[in-house]
Amino acid sequence: MNQLKNTSGRFSHLCRRITMLVIGMEFATFGISLTAVSNIGTTPISTLPYVLSKIFPLSFGTTTFILNVIFVVLQALLLRSRFSILNLLQIPAVLVFSAFIDLNMHLLQPYSPNNWWLSAALSMFGNLVLAVGIILQVRSKTIVQPGEGIVLAESVFFRHPFGTMKVVNDWALVIIACIVALIFTGGIIGVREGTFVSALCVGLFAKQFLK
Repeated sequence: MNQLKNTSGRFSHLCRRITMLVIGMEFATFGISLTAVSNIGTTPISTLPYVLSKIFPLSFGTTTFILNVIFVVLQALLLRSRFSILNLLQIPAVLVFSAFIDLNMHLLQPYSPNNWWLSAALSMFGNLVLAVGIILQVRSKTIVQPGEGIVLAESVFFRHPFGTMKVVNDWALVIIACIVALIFTGGIIGVREGTFVSALCVGLFAKQFLK
């Protein structure tokens, strides 16, 4: 009987953690979508999939999924024998994450502002919501998203702190996004002042909420 209770308790605890993870993903994708529809630049890690969605006939969520699957593959290449098979669970997790992005973009696109101040307010609110989503995902203690997983793998492989590799990884994506946009469109897409504000504010908001 006690063993049955313990099993039931563990299952209930796992369900709560998964629920927190899913809620966190919805908050995070809602925040990302808010920054995207603000039209003053999306978050650094989302710049490349956003640019690709504007160049190719693919949704923002689809390009996000493709890029994150590549991140999982890169993790396996960098970590090799240290790559756990459980890390493959990042793929179904990011599939849900990507579906949430498409859903939120569909809901928010009609409300994209034309006024810069409204755009700035929307972008800032998006950063706030994204920070909440990140905290919920971290606190769920379930699955690391591929965007963070690749940074962890790079940190192990190059023997540099996670924070350092996070900055390098995010801005590498921004630079690649700019290069791809210039090649295919002759201009910059998705990278503006809001991108730089997001790079600074999301981490600060997250730290404040954790306090």
